[in-house]
Order: sequence, then structure tokens, then C-alpha cells
Amino acid sequence: MIFEMLRYEVKYYDKNHWEEISETEVLIGLQESFKRVTPAIQEMIEGKQVLTSEAAYRVKARADSNPCIC
Repeated sequence: MIFEMLRYEVKYYDKNHWEEISETEVLIGLQESFKRVTPAIQEMIEGKQVLTSEAAYRVKARADSNPCIC
């Protein structure tokens, strides 16, 4: 069984590009906007973007574009 850690990206509304950020930075950003971060992380795992008042967060696409984590 091969396991690959999720990688996250953020796009701040005052910038025009996505940048990779650490898991800690994602959790801090989500915690500032939501009481519970687990539902937001689940949405990102499902391929959705999570929007906050300052930025959009998403899971970085894998090279093979397969959303399944095996």
C-alpha cells in the first residue's frame, strides 16, 4: 500500500496565483474561519475549493491527476 501525504494550495484574493502551503498553515487558516475544520478538509479531499474571507484553499493536484489516495 502506497500512501502519499496531501499537499495544499492557497490563493489569496489579492494575488492571481496559487501557492503551496504547509498543512499547519491550512489548519490555521481554516481554524480562523470555521469552528470545525474537518468538514472543510473533507470538501478539499473531494476536490472542492474551500473559501474563507481571505483566501481559497484546495488540495494540490497530483501529477497523475488521480484524486484517490491509496
